[in-house]
Amino acid sequence: MAIAGLRERLYGSGMLGSRSSPSTQRRTGSLTVLVAWSMMAVGGASFVKMAEHFRAALPTSSRAVAIVAYDTTALAGLLGTLFVVVGVTGALPGFVRFLRADKWPQVRGMFVRSVVSSLVVVVATAGLSWWAHHLNSAQRNGGDGVYSGVFLAFALLVVITIGLWTTTGVAVASRIDFTPRELRRESCLAIAVSLSSIVVVASAAVWGVQIGLHAPWFLNGTAAGVATSPWSAQVITTMFVMTLALVTALWGVVRVASTYRPTRVSAQ
Repeated sequence: MAIAGLRERLYGSGMLGSRSSPSTQRRTGSLTVLVAWSMMAVGGASFVKMAEHFRAALPTSSRAVAIVAYDTTALAGLLGTLFVVVGVTGALPGFVRFLRADKWPQVRGMFVRSVVSSLVVVVATAGLSWWAHHLNSAQRNGGDGVYSGVFLAFALLVVITIGLWTTTGVAVASRIDFTPRELRRESCLAIAVSLSSIVVVASAAVWGVQIGLHAPWFLNGTAAGVATSPWSAQVITTMFVMTLALVTALWGVVRVASTYRPTRVSAQ
């Protein structure tokens, strides 16, 4: 019964099948892409941390491809974020209607939790930055067990904060009465974000292959030249999160694209 209930809920929300209206599927698909991009942001942050100072680790003759791949990943990430910001801006008229309809109390608690979590992140960032300035490079990169533990806790806090804001955004967007034109624009931006996700994952994979071929020790944080496997825990976790985000985004795009089939033109 639980599985049957979940299936019906997914059909009704537009996540599965074609029972729901095109507008519902576009909204759900677009919000799925938004959730996917928040996951991509977490994976991207881990990727940036992992790739710090990689240029110095590579032989001069082997840097070009890795540098281009890294820069492509960064550019695609910026473009995807820009598309999300444009989407948020485009939703402002609907948000104003949401406020005028006195729906804010429905999400106020979620908003407060997100703000409080963000303030804690700001304070923690300042404290961690001050601490890091009093440590040397080796201590900041695993040499100090206490600092490493606190940094992991800080990273978890950032992930939680991103999750809270994403949940709040989805809750608000789910209650906004978008016009058909606004919904078409948001769904097109969702497709653009998904394309950015494809480029991010593909170029990050190319970067990882280049580092694995020419400086695998770099990915494990061992001494230069030490023979080791490029598959460190951070590499596996980072690529898993980014790939999961991509798959989620593509599913959202499938839901959006299905509403533009010729058989559904009359329903748009």
